[in-house]
Parts: sequence; structure tokens; C-alpha cells
Amino acid sequence: MTTQAIPTQVTAVTVFPDRARVTRSGGLPLQPGLQRLEVTTLPLGLLPDSVRAGGRGTARAKLLGVATRLEHFVDTPVEAARALERRIEEAEDADTALLGQIAVVEKEQKYLDALAAQSEVFARGLALRDRTPDQQSAIFDFVSRRSQRLQAEQAAFNKQRRDLAKALDRLRRELKTIQSARPKQRYVAVVELEVEAAGDFELELTYVVTGANWQPLYDLRLGAAGLDLSYLGQVTQNTGEDWPGAKLTLSTARPSLTLTIPELDPWYLRPRPPLAPVAARAKAGGPQQMVAAAPAPAARPAAEAAPQPQAMEHFAVDDAVVSAAGASLTYALPGAADVPGNGEPRKVTIASLRLVPELTYITAPKLEALCYRRAEIKNTSAYSFLAGPAQLFEGDEYLGATALEFVAPGQTFELVLGADERLRVERELAARDVDKAFILGDRRRIRYAYTITLENLRDTPQAVVVLDQIPVARDEQIKVKLDAADPKPAEQSELNILEWKLTLDRGAKQTLRFDFTVEHPRAMDVIGLI
Repeated sequence: MTTQAIPTQVTAVTVFPDRARVTRSGGLPLQPGLQRLEVTTLPLGLLPDSVRAGGRGTARAKLLGVATRLEHFVDTPVEAARALERRIEEAEDADTALLGQIAVVEKEQKYLDALAAQSEVFARGLALRDRTPDQQSAIFDFVSRRSQRLQAEQAAFNKQRRDLAKALDRLRRELKTIQSARPKQRYVAVVELEVEAAGDFELELTYVVTGANWQPLYDLRLGAAGLDLSYLGQVTQNTGEDWPGAKLTLSTARPSLTLTIPELDPWYLRPRPPLAPVAARAKAGGPQQMVAAAPAPAARPAAEAAPQPQAMEHFAVDDAVVSAAGASLTYALPGAADVPGNGEPRKVTIASLRLVPELTYITAPKLEALCYRRAEIKNTSAYSFLAGPAQLFEGDEYLGATALEFVAPGQTFELVLGADERLRVERELAARDVDKAFILGDRRRIRYAYTITLENLRDTPQAVVVLDQIPVARDEQIKVKLDAADPKPAEQSELNILEWKLTLDRGAKQTLRFDFTVEHPRAMDVIGLI
């Protein structure tokens, strides 16, 4: 049987929320006979039972079997790691050269300092008229200029060393990350074939790896034309295997969860066993055994720490093709993406959509004298929006972070866009008095009245939803009644939440008023009354 290594590259990856399925392809000519093809340097996170092989080409061959084995290396088998090691060595050599140049500068500075210290010799030369004052001045000027130049050179060398130290620290951290993600072990896939006719053969190897995941992200930008929604997928993988130029498909399926159905165990009830008399327990076990210590709970394996988000790079691609397979969704990205195997996140665009929001204002002045903008948006696309974090903008202004819950096609969701000072609201207690007709009786009735004033300072009419409330009685002897409301609320819930739906014209002001009474026995101390 002939054994040969077949060069392959990652061509397609389907990323799940907790793993990925990788497809590698490569070709070579085959001769008749038994052939063993080896695909080397596969990641350590590979699940051996998931390896599958297929192929096509002009060679007529029959697949005999697929196996995997672990292979050990003396060095980490990654070109990126070797390149980083070379860059670290070059930086260390450059630092050594700078140290040598600094030593030369320091030595020359010592000579100049010694020359400048010979003031007695210079004075004696002037006294004996061996040197003129101009000659002495020229010597002092030379020493001063040269010292300044040496100090500037030394400062420049020190700055270069500081920059090199930062670069070395960064390179060493990158190398450590790569080495931790790419240990000195790799899987090798062995594909055995029986070739009946010579020809070219294209091998396709698929396998599942752990250490890969994706999560949805959203950028929401509100403008005059509507809401621009960028549906993104953040792909992260720490398998030690780079995916350069791979065709990505994002799937919502969870392979580890979809193959089992949870089953309930019986829920047993039994009487508590009677406790033995204290004297009997003391006699049996002594004072130290009267109270048995509870057994310590079994230790559970700690969950693997999730990789920390790092700086992400944006991939501009066309919208993905969405499809449903059973209970899961898949998004096939039309372009290729480069995803490194060192845990560095990459963002890919699933879709760029424009939705039409319906903007309203909502206020609950009992809690805050502010009107908040609310956008109600219907998902008119074919995409399901998975639950995930979102960044909210209005034009170029950043409004803050929010989160989207799962939104199916055709479903409506809401976004809060912050408070708007151009819609003013004020709530006041207009009346609070006791009904005098009940003074001599055994019951007490209190009447309340509140007013809410709204003013629209925007240049267009605005729809406003106003929320307020009256008390809810939790005793049958307490009676609460809404006596009057102007205008009448559009809705009153079972918990006595009042809701008005108004439209305020430009510059308009409107006042709401509602009156209610609370009646209870005079001897009853009621909690919650103002």
C-alpha cells in the first residue's frame, strides 16, 4: 500500500453556537492499487468520530476506510509562530545594537567631561600665553556643542529602546497566544482507497471541531429614511487552525442538544422519618455524634472560561442566504472570510436591512417628568433576529447599548430611543379632601384629583402615550373608584393602569385630569395612601 500526504486547505466552514464543521479539499494524481492518503496538522480540538471523507475526479476509486491518529512535533508546526520567533530575535538583536551605541555615547561623554574639568590647565596656558582667549573659547564651545549632541543621541537611542520593548512585549504575547492555541500535537486523518483506474482525485474531508462559536450582533441606525439594521455575526475560534478565505455558513443548531429529548424522573413524596430520642442518640454515639455533619456536595467541573472579546474587524459582504432546516436556521455568506485560529473575533455581515419604524412618545409622569421616544418596528425581512446585543445610533450620534430578543419574520419589536426635552410633561396633585358626608358614619372616603400637562415644542405633530394609575384594593372592605377622567383613558387595566393615546399638534399644550375616591372603614389603618 502506497502512503502519501495530500495537501489540503480549508474551503468551507459551518459555525454553530458551540462548535464548527470544517471542510478541507485537496487533489493529486493517483495510480492503480491500494493508496493511503494522509491529511496532516489537523487541530487538536477535532472530534475523531466526526471525520468523514469523500471525493471525485477522473480516477476510479473506492473508499475503504477513514481513521485518525495523534502526531507529536518537536516544534509548534505553524508558520506564523516561526515568523513571530524570527521577528522577536530581530528585535532583540536591534536592542543589543542600541545598547552598544549608548555605551559608545556614554564613553565619549566621559572624555568630554574629563576635558572640561581641566580648568587649571587652561588657566595656566593663558597665564603663560601658550593659548589665546579665542583658542580657549573655541575649546569650551566644542565641548558644549558636542555634549548637547551626545545627549540628544542618547535620548533618541533610549526612545528607540522603549519602542522596541513595547514591540517585543506585544510579539511575545502574540507568540504565547499562538503556542497555547497550537500545541505540539496534531491529528492526522488517514484515508484508505482502492484505485481501480489512474487519474486525478479531489479529496474532500469534513470534521467537527470544538473551540469555535458565533453570536449575533446588531448595529441599529435611525435616520430620516427609516431604521438601518446591520445584522452581524461575530465568529470566534481558538482551534489553532486558521480559516483563510473560507466560505462561511452560520447555523443556529446546537448539535450537542438537538439529539436528546429531556425526560422527567418520578417525583416521589414520602413521610419524614421520625427522629431518634436525644438520649438514645447520645448513648449510641456520644455527644460528638449527636448532630451528623452534612456530606459535602460533589465537586462539579468548572465551565471553561469564555474568550474575552477583543478588537473586531468588519467584513463588508453581501446579504447571506437564509434557509431553515428543521428547528434551526442557517445563513450562508456569499463571500469568503479569514478567521484566525487564535481566538481573535471576526465580524461578518449577515444582512443589511432597512425597516420602517413607527415613532411614538411614552411618559409615566408619576415616576419621571420625561417623555421617552419609542420605535415600534415590524420585521418585514425573511431573517429571524436572534437574541443578542445591539448598538443604537441616531444619525452619527451614539445613543447607547441595548439588546434584541428573538424576533421572527413578521413580528414587531420595540426600541427605546431616549428622552426628548422638546416634549414637556408635568404632573400635579389638584385635590385631596375627605368627603364630609361620611364624617359621622363608620366609613371614610377620600377624593383625589391629579392633572397632567403636556406641551409639544417640536416642529411636527407627535403621538404621545400617557400612563398613570389609581390604587388597587387588596381588601374587600376597601373600595377604589375612578370617578372622572378628562379626556377618558383609552384603556384601564385590571391593575388600574390608565393609558391615554394623544396626538399633540406643533406647539400645542393639553391638560389631562382624573379623579378617584378611596373608601374604607374609619377604624382601618390603610397602607399606601398619600
